[in-house]
Amino acid sequence: MMTLPIDRIDDSVGRAIRWLITLLPEEDGSAGIWERLRIDQDDAVVRRVRPDCTAETAALLDAAGAVQERPDYGKLAGSMRGWLQCVQRPDGGFPFYELTPAPNGTADDGATADLMWPNDNGKVLELLCLGDYPRESTTRLASYLIDNQREDGWFSLDAVDYRGPCFVSWPVVGLARYYASSGDERAAAAVTKAIGYLRSLQCADGRLKTTYEISGTENWRPVSSETAEALRAFALAHRLVGLDTRAEIAGCREFLTRLTTAEGAIRNCDAASVGASEQADPALTDLVYTCGYALHGWLDAWRATGERSDLAAAVSLGEFLISIQVDDPSVAWDGAWRGSYDVDQRTWRGRANQSNPIDEGGEFSVYTGWTTATIATGLLRIRNELARAPR
Repeated sequence: MMTLPIDRIDDSVGRAIRWLITLLPEEDGSAGIWERLRIDQDDAVVRRVRPDCTAETAALLDAAGAVQERPDYGKLAGSMRGWLQCVQRPDGGFPFYELTPAPNGTADDGATADLMWPNDNGKVLELLCLGDYPRESTTRLASYLIDNQREDGWFSLDAVDYRGPCFVSWPVVGLARYYASSGDERAAAAVTKAIGYLRSLQCADGRLKTTYEISGTENWRPVSSETAEALRAFALAHRLVGLDTRAEIAGCREFLTRLTTAEGAIRNCDAASVGASEQADPALTDLVYTCGYALHGWLDAWRATGERSDLAAAVSLGEFLISIQVDDPSVAWDGAWRGSYDVDQRTWRGRANQSNPIDEGGEFSVYTGWTTATIATGLLRIRNELARAPR
């Protein structure tokens, strides 16, 4: 029997939200949310206000507010949605971030603020489709992605080509949601092309070829991450768009299960996949790029195929994540999750600085979106699934 007590989920989500609220530039949520803490830095707050982090946090507040009868959460979420609409570009896309410098200045010059990422925009599109946003805003973002897809299925934004699976899976997720809510056949066609491309990247053992293998970039992403994200893409394309991706879902399932510990954590890699990324320590599990999205991926696969092992994997991973949630009132990240964890030594460990000087992940990063909001929303989804699933 799969068990994860409701009170444990509610307590974990409540603690996560209490931490997230400390990362709001404005208490009412009207200025979005900062990206993360870097807890090895003197100026710990990374003052990049990101659309994707803001959208993920707003979605969590909406979901938790309904379950926990907290109208104040819904009010915060509404303010965050307002900020998102203000930063959307005229062409429909969302920039990487807006910079809010510290009063005494910051080393971040905002030079990369206007970069456009297909994964971030695909993620935002999904959340626009699921949340209380104007249809016009959602349609403009969907059209932006569709218009910038190449015939091979991958995306090119602002004259930059993104062929790695992490940059294709997320637009699939967003466009599948958009198709389900709008019936726009352009979105279905875009999903079909992108799924064809992702199929070409799936190896015989089920894992997705990594962006590092394809273009020598995203060096710090573990092998586990891009297969976890692709699982979401295949599952939503199957359930919402009607593509038969059962074989691809099964392949992702097989590979991720191979990496999964008895406690439900997903190792970064194993001996057979260790060379596919520079993030190659099999003792680590990644919480920025893998665990939260795998939690959603297992649930999406369960809903797509009815395979009970997928729901069991989600519950097991959820239990593991609750067990390692930071529980220390003396630190500024109490209630959050840090970026990487050693599943063998049971301690926070690991860096994400492989060709990545700003260390986007690892034990010293504590993210709002990508990690804490993502995991907490996944836990609420488990709560819903256990309430309705046959035991």
